[in-house]
Amino acid sequence: MSRWLKLTLKIGGVLLSLALILWMVVAGYVYSHKEELLLTITKQLNEDINGQLTIEKMEPALIRGFPGISVSLENVLLRDSLWSIHKHDLLQADKVYIAINAFSILSGSPTIKDIRINDGKIYLFTDTNGVRNTDIFRKKPASSKGGGNSSKRINRVYLKNVYLTVDDKQRDKLLIFNINNFNGNLNYNSLGWKGRVNMKARVESFAFKVARGSFMKNMELDADLDLIYLDKEHQLRIPLQEVTIGRDDLEVGGVFHFAPDFSDYKIDIKAESIEFKNATALLSTHISSRLKPYSVKSPVGIQASIEGKLKGGGEPLINASWTAKDNTISSAGETITDCSFTGIYSNELVKGKKRNDPNSVIAFYNMSGKYYDIPFKSDSIQIADLKDPVFTGKFKADFKLSKLNKIFGGTTFLFNGGTAELNLLYKAPFNQDDKGQRFIYGTVHVHDAKATYKPRNLALKDMHLVMNFKGNDLFLDNIKVKSGNTTLAMQGTLRNFSNLYYTDPEKMLVNWQIKSPEINLNEFMVFLGKRKSYTASTGDNRAVAKMSAQLDKVLEQASMKMNVNVDRLIYKKFVATQVRSEITLKRAGIAINNLSLNQGGGNLNITGNIDQSGKINRFNVDTKIRNVNVEKLFYAFENFGQDAITDKNLRGSFFGGTSVSGSMTDNGKIVPRSFKGSVDFDIRNGALLNFEPMTRAGAFAFPNRNFSDIRFSNLKNTLHIQGSKILIPPMEIRSSVLNIFLEGVYSFDRGTNIALKIPLRNPEKDEVIINTDLKNNRDLKGIVINLRALDGEDGKVRFRLGKNTPDGYQ
Repeated sequence: MSRWLKLTLKIGGVLLSLALILWMVVAGYVYSHKEELLLTITKQLNEDINGQLTIEKMEPALIRGFPGISVSLENVLLRDSLWSIHKHDLLQADKVYIAINAFSILSGSPTIKDIRINDGKIYLFTDTNGVRNTDIFRKKPASSKGGGNSSKRINRVYLKNVYLTVDDKQRDKLLIFNINNFNGNLNYNSLGWKGRVNMKARVESFAFKVARGSFMKNMELDADLDLIYLDKEHQLRIPLQEVTIGRDDLEVGGVFHFAPDFSDYKIDIKAESIEFKNATALLSTHISSRLKPYSVKSPVGIQASIEGKLKGGGEPLINASWTAKDNTISSAGETITDCSFTGIYSNELVKGKKRNDPNSVIAFYNMSGKYYDIPFKSDSIQIADLKDPVFTGKFKADFKLSKLNKIFGGTTFLFNGGTAELNLLYKAPFNQDDKGQRFIYGTVHVHDAKATYKPRNLALKDMHLVMNFKGNDLFLDNIKVKSGNTTLAMQGTLRNFSNLYYTDPEKMLVNWQIKSPEINLNEFMVFLGKRKSYTASTGDNRAVAKMSAQLDKVLEQASMKMNVNVDRLIYKKFVATQVRSEITLKRAGIAINNLSLNQGGGNLNITGNIDQSGKINRFNVDTKIRNVNVEKLFYAFENFGQDAITDKNLRGSFFGGTSVSGSMTDNGKIVPRSFKGSVDFDIRNGALLNFEPMTRAGAFAFPNRNFSDIRFSNLKNTLHIQGSKILIPPMEIRSSVLNIFLEGVYSFDRGTNIALKIPLRNPEKDEVIINTDLKNNRDLKGIVINLRALDGEDGKVRFRLGKNTPDGYQ
């Protein structure tokens, strides 16, 4: 061993021995002067506070403090001077360990360097009037004796099992930390101090407004933080650095100002990747409840800041943002896949206005994704006013129509082809049950659509249309569609569509303008039957079931008013041209407001309705007929549901009208003998061919005259139809073979009773008479046969002589 090494070891040993001896001297002094030292420490701690510190007992803790000197203070209680008002102790601790500068003890003025608090409570309280128990630390006026108190600065603070509460009633703030371990080191310099804090704690409350809930509620906090305090600026800086909250690693930082006239603070939180549910758990319950309906499958990146005032109250400014890439989002049973976006939350949508729910917003920007496999983009989606939330979103999409079958369950329209382009701006209450105003702006273009309207089992093809949304209203433009052999060109208008769709679909009225070169109504007979309902095959997807049910409800309850312009119309045997009509399709029937058409060389005007609320469709029809070929008229209308006088029996031009009611089946077939009403007719240049009652009468009374082809220049009357009976008022038939005066009842079943007066004179002999009065006077001259047409036993009409008034005729 070298000489210098031996010398060094000897010197070191001597110094160590001297230090040990000195420490033992100090330790002995502490043991022998415990009471005196306790008074000195208590006095020193009380010097800079406006209150009272009491310590029940002090014991040396030499081993704990070696090579320094430590003392253990038991049952420490710290109260400010206003304790009698607010009743909150600032500090209660079972044990407090104090490390004291050994040399300061020998000088008679012990200086505290370290403090360790075990099993204690720290309660920082401010009442509603702004009275604080922390005012205990206000500096007293500097003493003329001293030379400053820099030597009394504490360098280390240790906390173990300490319950820290910051209860500010004036600003409705409550911070509660259950601290397991806290180790704080302070190094003072000319600008202030720098510190290092190691802390493990449970955050039981971090509420800046108690009524709005706590941030980081009941979360474990593990942090190693560097701190910087600047005396001149009264500013505490916490650089952005990593902490662990719960099971997630985040970066946290902040700036706090403690100047009398400037007490702002700002806390920043950042996480590169965190589960969305964990991120929302960091927020106050008031905010997280707004985000609770949303579920995000994969982690997101978040950033948040909280800015407010340590003094003076007011709601802090909260801004949060999050980013997602190729994620999956669910809300209210609806899911968006392959979703990327940037989202934000702020409680100050309009700068300068009060920070509350009405001025708060949740927004998504540059969103793209797939909704039920339909790709879409949205540059902005905003939910503003979280008290009465309003949703605003702008969407673009280009997709195959068959993808809509997943959304609507195929219960209304089942799409088999075609594409759609969507560009819409939508603004509405976020809650669909809210009856507030809804607005939609933009267009939807549909190309080459092929679909089946399932409630009517109606097949549509080659469909093109433009849906123009303008606020509340919807305009359906340039529609072209085929069904069967019918081609339609249509324009539609739905006033107040966006509001009535959800709130009052039964009040919705679609105004249609329809044109077609030819419509075959036989292909649309499905509208005569009741609308069928289907249950959406959606599994457990309640959102899809709800959307499908709503669309089905709208289509069932809404009315359609159609102005139709058709060159040619076909319905069974009926063929018409130049059809102009105004028809309304209602939930329980069809209203024919005005129908004008050309048929049989003449013109018809029809009004009426069809009631589809029962098992059989009831109808009421009024017609005005002018110069229509009577044969074609009876043929077209299937002889109006009777077989007494048919198109095979009649010739001539028909003028008049009908007012009848009846029943028809779902396929448009008239229910036999259901007709009621009247037929007002004026047949000109007519003929009655092979009409059995007349041929039988002729065969009975005038076998030499041709009763199978009876010609007449004018035949007028009003017939009353009552089910199976036709009531015939007094009527003159002046024909080529016979003049007949008749009245009575003709029945399709039983009850025929017709009275006939038949002059035997030949009408041809009176053709040369020009004077009408003279001709009428000669009508009943000569032999007149009175006959009665009655039911026969075989069901056929039988004739017998008699002139009684027919029974049952009124």
